[in-house]
This record gives sequence, C-alpha cells and structure tokens, in this order.
Amino acid sequence: MTADGHRDIRKVAVAFDPACSTPALLEAATQLAISLGAELEALLVDDPDIARMSQLPFERLFELHSGKAEQLDISAVRTRRAGSVARARATLRRTAEMHRVTCTALELPGLALMDATTKSNAELFVVAGFHGKFGGARSIDRDAVQIAVESSGSVLLVSQLPVETQRILVVSDDSPLAGRADAIAQRIAQRDPLGDAALVGRLTLDGETLDDIIGRIASLAPTLVVTGIADSAVVAALHERFERNPVSVLTVR
Repeated sequence: MTADGHRDIRKVAVAFDPACSTPALLEAATQLAISLGAELEALLVDDPDIARMSQLPFERLFELHSGKAEQLDISAVRTRRAGSVARARATLRRTAEMHRVTCTALELPGLALMDATTKSNAELFVVAGFHGKFGGARSIDRDAVQIAVESSGSVLLVSQLPVETQRILVVSDDSPLAGRADAIAQRIAQRDPLGDAALVGRLTLDGETLDDIIGRIASLAPTLVVTGIADSAVVAALHERFERNPVSVLTVR
C-alpha cells in the first residue's frame, strides 16, 4: 500500500511479439517501471498473422536494408523469432544492470495477446494500441483496445512511440478509482527519470457528453491521459475516441 492508502504497483508487464515489435515499446515499459519503482516483466507472444502467412506457399520475406527476399515459411519464422527473443532477453539483462530493476521474461508462444496478459500477476500492463504489419499502413489493434477496456488490471495503451509524459492529465469520476489514478499520475511525474514530466490538470466527469469530454481533454493537449473511471462503457467510449489521437492512455483499476 502507498502512503495515501492505495494499492502499490509492484510489477509492470509489457506484452509484445519480439519478432515484429519495435524496441521502443520495451523502452516505454522500462521507463514506466522505473518511475513506479516496480519490477518489469516481458510477455513474449507470437503474432498469429505471421504464423498463418508462413503456411502459404507464395509468401516472401523482404529485408528492408539488403533488399534480399527469402521464403517465408515456418522454419524462417522460428529462426527469426529465436533471434528476436534472444535480443529481448539481452535488453532486459542490460536494463536490470543499468537501472537495478528486476527484469524477467515469460515466453508464451501460441497465445493471443489477451490470453497472454492472464498469465501474469502484474498490476499494470503495457500494450501497443496500433500495428503496422507487413509494411502496411498503421492501423488500430482491436485486441489491445479490448484488453484496455476489459482487463482486471491497469493498462497503458500506447498510441505513439516513444511514450511522452511531459503533459499528464488525470480524467476521473467520483469513484475510488479517482484517487488511485491521481496517485499513479503524481508518482510518474515525480519519479520520471528525465525530470520533464508534469501534471497539467485534472478533469472530473460531471454528466457531460463524450464530445464535451474529448473537447476539454484536447484543450489541455496532454501526451498521457490517466483515467480513473468505474463505468467500463465510458472507458470503452473514450478509447474509441482516443485511438485517433497521438495520446497514450493509462486506464487505472
């Protein structure tokens, strides 16, 4: 428990496929764990779309730098994944040594993102709210949004990388979650490793329409929104709107 009576966050878990996720997502989770004084756990999953494509006879994998192409089969996918997992583990080891943070990795091949988060006892999960698979345009990751809305733990849904904490806004209702959201936001601001995080305001929901709420939030130009809202329908509606804007959202539970 924290000094203000709120349950402390002891572990931050970041869920991603190391074969196709940017290292910046792991870096974002690392900085958040440091700010909260928490352990860091990497949940290493498989992207099911990559596995499905590897079963097709005509798929090719192109290297961006060399321009070389190779058959995208299950053997190639496994080889690339092994290398990516090794790099992720090496990053965690360096992080542990550099910042004196406890870092662990949990390999969860064959599990979807939603299922992977149920395998951890972390109080806070970090997931990317977007993906740009196979060189395509960036699109919303609906599974990640579902996790943010339905998870029993707190979730940071990352909308852009790196995650910016210079302008933190707390949006809450009159439930007990309001105090927890405020405590977490203050801790991130106070313990930011770079020292440039700051709370720019607190908004309390008071019967406004969703458009009014979004307008009030936009007027403060936050880079990170911390929500403490008991009504899951409101949380879902806010995520549907936030996903179109370059602002990450930490949903507190």
